[in-house]
Amino acid sequence: MHLPVLSTGNLVLRPIEEKDTATLFHHFSDDAVTKYMDIDSFSNISEATHIIQFFRKSLEDEEGMRWAITLAGKDELIGTCGYHKINKPHFKAEIGYDLRPAFWGKGIMKEAIGAMLTYGYEELQFNRIEAFVDPENIPSSKLLSRLGFHYEGFLRDAFFEKGKFVNAELYSRLRHEHTRESIY
Repeated sequence: MHLPVLSTGNLVLRPIEEKDTATLFHHFSDDAVTKYMDIDSFSNISEATHIIQFFRKSLEDEEGMRWAITLAGKDELIGTCGYHKINKPHFKAEIGYDLRPAFWGKGIMKEAIGAMLTYGYEELQFNRIEAFVDPENIPSSKLLSRLGFHYEGFLRDAFFEKGKFVNAELYSRLRHEHTRESIY
C-alpha cells in the first residue's frame, strides 16, 4: 500500500517521518491527548521512535496507515489520523485520530477525517469504516455524528487498556452513505 499526501486546502495529511520524532513525543506525552487512547502517555522519546516504526510496519503489512496532520503552509505535526485493522477481504477498516489540545474545537479533525474518508472509499474501496469511542469522550462521538457515522451500540468491557477493562461505543459509516459534500 502507498500512503499519499492528502490536501484539503486548510490541511495537509502526510506520512509521519523521523523529523516528527520530537513533536510526536511532545504530542503523545500530553495526558489530554492520550486520555481515551489505548496507549499510555509517552515518558521517553524512544517511544516516539517506536511508534513511527510501528506505523511504517503497519503500512508495509497492509494492516494500517497513519498520517501526520499539518496546517497548510506549515509542516509541523499537530495531530495524527489513520486507518488500522484494515480488513481487505471484508472491505473495511477502523479509524483512529488525535489532535493537540490547542487545536480542539476548530473543525480541524472534521476536515482531516473527511479527506481520509474520501480516500478510504474512493481509492481503497472500503465499504465500511468503523470507529470505537470511549463513552466518556463526548466530543469524539459528536464529531463522528457530524461526519455521518451511525451509532451501532454500546460494548461492555470491549477492550483492556491501561490495566482495566473499558467500555466502547461503536460507530460506522458505509460507502453508499458517502458523498464529498456530506463531510466538508
